[in-house]
Amino acid sequence: MSLVISTGSNLEDRVNNLSLAKEKLSNEFHLIEESRIYESPAVDYENQPDFLNQILVFEIPDQAPIEVLSLTMEIEKSLGRTREIDKGPRTVDIDLLFWGKDKINHPNLTIPHYALFERSFIVLPLKELNVYKFLSKEFNFPTSFNNQAFPIDPRTLTQL
Repeated sequence: MSLVISTGSNLEDRVNNLSLAKEKLSNEFHLIEESRIYESPAVDYENQPDFLNQILVFEIPDQAPIEVLSLTMEIEKSLGRTREIDKGPRTVDIDLLFWGKDKINHPNLTIPHYALFERSFIVLPLKELNVYKFLSKEFNFPTSFNNQAFPIDPRTLTQL
């Protein structure tokens, strides 16, 4: 059973922001595996820079999901996240995607994440990981998307 988290960034040094988010999350939870980094245009609020996204898989922690959500929001804030525009530009975004095969419906948290099945920048990197084999037996994943995402070589990116 795994906790699956996505990280994203579209401001400042995006690769470094993802690295810092992974480091802070790994200080709290045991990292099992990680995807490559993908780049994609923004969805929902489109008037913003392109995003980098990565999927991280951790052992399920002893904390309750809502406590983990609070912790991830604290990490976002410590890395400069502000919430001025809904779905707007951000230094870092951390979303809880899966908590094993559990379905969680809390006023502040829905797992699986409500929009993950529509997003190529979530599903494509997830398919690279061992956890996908387990999840694909429990959930129906799409094979085509209305948005595009491509793996990148972070060494070739420059700061925005």
